[in-house]
Amino acid sequence: MRLEGRRAFITGGGRGIGRAIALKFADAGADVVVAARTRAEIDLVAGEIREKGRRSLAIPCDVGDSRAVDEAVRRANREWGGVDVLVANAGALAHARLEETTDALWDEMMRVNLNGAFYAFRAAVSGMTERGWGRLIAVSSVSGKIGGPNRSAYHAAKHGVLGLVRSVALEVATAGVTANAICPGFVETGMVAAFREGLARNAEEGEAAMNRYREDIPMGRFLAPDEVAAMALYLASEEAAGITGQAYTISCGAIQI
Repeated sequence: MRLEGRRAFITGGGRGIGRAIALKFADAGADVVVAARTRAEIDLVAGEIREKGRRSLAIPCDVGDSRAVDEAVRRANREWGGVDVLVANAGALAHARLEETTDALWDEMMRVNLNGAFYAFRAAVSGMTERGWGRLIAVSSVSGKIGGPNRSAYHAAKHGVLGLVRSVALEVATAGVTANAICPGFVETGMVAAFREGLARNAEEGEAAMNRYREDIPMGRFLAPDEVAAMALYLASEEAAGITGQAYTISCGAIQI
């Protein structure tokens, strides 16, 4: 599973799963655009990629802003001649019971988690179809396959990502382009840390709540970001040319659909 000569573009690439994917792709020979809102984080990841001997661009980008996403992909096209692999990874999580879900919270969950994937796919797909090769990958969540209390906006957005992936896969099936999703369970990232903080009034209660979640997982643990990155690398590779419209669950056995 090598990516020599491939140009990858990763949203939410400054930390967590996105950073792990960026570094995994660089190790496999790809040049990588790292896009996210926090300049300091993407600069650090781009530096790590260059240390591996690969090219990297750090592009500040709010994925919920269609013009910003379009310009970021245009810059990659101008400087590198195209994007071969697009990973829509950026995400956000918020909690609220349905009756407490404000319009602003709902809109933000859709803006980042669903619109962000849509904007990124749309910006990159035409270049891929013109060249006759491409990989569109969305990082959804097990929340895209099941429901969950107090997170209806987040779950709805992640379900939408799977609908996007499956529909796009059919549109580009004869063009040498694939579209797939990865659906991780709990991953040891900053988002999970924020989830822990939202569960209780103090760190001790939050950690106790997370331990209860671990106990319900057959393997008794959360994922490492690199485990998700390994699936992304496979889906980006030539070996996965016949796989499209799929949504792969990685959850240490917690979710079996």
